[in-house]
Amino acid sequence: MKDTLQDFLERNLPLPGIAACSVRLADRSFVSRCYSDWFTTAQVEQAVSRLALAADSLSYHGVQPVRLCWVFEHTRVHLALRRDGACLAFFAENRPGVTNPRLEAVLGEFAALPVLPTPGAEAAQER
Repeated sequence: MKDTLQDFLERNLPLPGIAACSVRLADRSFVSRCYSDWFTTAQVEQAVSRLALAADSLSYHGVQPVRLCWVFEHTRVHLALRRDGACLAFFAENRPGVTNPRLEAVLGEFAALPVLPTPGAEAAQER
C-alpha cells in the first residue's frame, strides 16, 4: 500500500515559489525536499527542529499553535502543526504582495491527513 505521506508529497509538490519543504514526523524523523540551492537538507531539518521547538514552547503559556509563519529577509517559513506531533514546513520566497493560495490549501490538507506512519513502524509492519 502506498504511504500516505509519500502520496501527499508527490501529489502536492513542488509548489511555485517554494525553495524547500520538510515534514517532521512524530518520531522526529524527516522527509525533506530542496528545490533550490538556497538550502541544504541539513539546514532545512535543523531549522524545522528549532522552529517546531519554539512552537511547542508556546503551549507552556497556554497558546496552542496550529499554523505559524516566520518572516525573514529573503524567506518566509510556514509551519503547520498536527496533534500527533508531525509538522510540515515550507520555505517560501519572501516577495512582498505575493500570496500562494495553493500553499495555504496544502497546509490545510496536511493537517487533515490521517495519522502519519513513522518510517520504523512501517518497516516493522512489512516484516
